Amino acid sequence: MKNVMIICLSCLFAASIAYAGQDIELPKTKAKIGMDIMQAMESRAASRSFSEKKVPLKVISTILWAGYGIIVESGDKTVHGYDAMSGATSRNRYTIPWGWGDPYLKVYLLLKTGAYEYLPQEHKLKFITDKNLIVKSGSGGSGAFGVIVIAADFNEMPNYNEDVNNVAFLSAGSASQNMYVAGAAYNIQMLTQVSIPKNSIKKELNMSKGVEPLTILSFGSY
Repeated sequence: MKNVMIICLSCLFAASIAYAGQDIELPKTKAKIGMDIMQAMESRAASRSFSEKKVPLKVISTILWAGYGIIVESGDKTVHGYDAMSGATSRNRYTIPWGWGDPYLKVYLLLKTGAYEYLPQEHKLKFITDKNLIVKSGSGGSGAFGVIVIAADFNEMPNYNEDVNNVAFLSAGSASQNMYVAGAAYNIQMLTQVSIPKNSIKKELNMSKGVEPLTILSFGSY
């Protein structure tokens, strides 16, 4: 029994560091979670304090997909998730509406073990750095398991003006609300903030010129 316990603890420890310093392939999202949309909307709530409970990767996968994921249409049916993608990318729909041409949002995930960019086409996390950037992001959530950064790539929105800026924030807001609802279905609470250290975030995440952080969502269990 002692040997079994040691093996189990070793497996858990290995799992906790398995993703350090590398890209992460996210698990498939589920079409049904066990809570309908109205229940999720009723239970969602902003929080400035989170528990120490870890948030499973499958939950993070669902939250990211809900905010900035791809839906594929096949014939008369809507295929949930990313796994049915084909080369016909022009048929792809995102989980939020776009008020401009090509998708112009960028989404990043900050964990204590590192920072990643979410790639919706591949539904994976691209490794950026092994730094813990949660505090540097300006997160006001005590004990947050992670932080999601939503940024706008204004290079994809030519002829910048106030209306373009408003459209970017509108899309970021739509993504945030989708994430809130998806998180609530898993008993995850969030805190949205727009007063954030944008220059620091841009530098730490190696954002290119024209990419601007718009908001962050601290998240965790409760």
